[in-house]
Amino acid sequence: MKLCSSYEVQGLLNAGLDKKEQPIYVLLYNQIIQNKNEELIVNKLQSYFQQFRPFKGFVLIICAQDDLEINSKKVKKLIKQTIKDIIDKLIVISSNQNYGKKEKTIPFTLKLVLKDKIHLINNASYLNLYDIELNQSILRFMCNQIEFQEQQAFYGRDLDSYPVAQSGLPVFLEEILKFYTDNTVHLQKQGIFRLSGSYDEEIKLVDQLLQSNYEAIKVSDPNVIATVLKNSLVNLKTPIFPFEIYAILRETDPQAPINQLIDMFSIFFAHLPKVNRLIVFRLTEFIKFVAQFENENKMGLHNLSIIFAPCFFRTKSANELDIQGAKTIVLHFKSLIQNIDEFLEQQKKLSQ
Repeated sequence: MKLCSSYEVQGLLNAGLDKKEQPIYVLLYNQIIQNKNEELIVNKLQSYFQQFRPFKGFVLIICAQDDLEINSKKVKKLIKQTIKDIIDKLIVISSNQNYGKKEKTIPFTLKLVLKDKIHLINNASYLNLYDIELNQSILRFMCNQIEFQEQQAFYGRDLDSYPVAQSGLPVFLEEILKFYTDNTVHLQKQGIFRLSGSYDEEIKLVDQLLQSNYEAIKVSDPNVIATVLKNSLVNLKTPIFPFEIYAILRETDPQAPINQLIDMFSIFFAHLPKVNRLIVFRLTEFIKFVAQFENENKMGLHNLSIIFAPCFFRTKSANELDIQGAKTIVLHFKSLIQNIDEFLEQQKKLSQ
């Protein structure tokens, strides 16, 4: 799932996905035409589109950031030079009243491909009519010449790269936990954290979190919030417990005495960064709290451990065939949650 923005070739911006999950590309006409290396850029664009083979087609938006007037003849020439393959939707943004008929934009070789698929609008605000909702930073960049900075994806990053709340937790995590503890009715819904939310709604929420709009959590669907929570943790660049811990736990008997388990986790814990330790405390306590509603949500401690164990422990190379290993990790994680109070008490003694 692509939720970030980046250049593929100079002048070609990868702007994410539309509502049909088709890739959206923005071709910045001025960056190509006004560049002294125009021919080189055009060749790179042509090479990129020749190699690009989206399963569901793709959307191409052509616009100019400045006052450079574009018309059907100029756009037609650029398309003819760069695009040789199928395109699902072509949108040209131009306020030029003398642009010409939109049909004049299509090169002869693409007339059958683009028939009824080309659209001419004079403002980017009309993109929503074509099931396209771009990040606000991309829209601002398309309309003027502010400096573009590639946006870091919300998923797949380091824990310490997220904005931090006063508690020391990442703000998004603090706000999500607060949402559920303030609205326990959602924790009583059957299948909470097991059921996934709407993909489209997930993208919208992630987009808001990237803009530090944490208020969006309060108006989002509980299952969407749960999906964002799980995906953000399970896709961390480095898991909450380092990769090598998985292998150690896999070879440790889940039936080992509890005091040995606590001693083992204490050793692990001593080597974790502060933010990781805070997350272990807060999330295990939260999971234990959610399990109290088992009669309503049918998500007891074992089911929740199956869901959340991969958020804490994983290997560098996923092995879906290692079913027994995954089961062992779940049992260890469940034991940690069951004995979190004793574990916390030991940590307090060690810190004195």
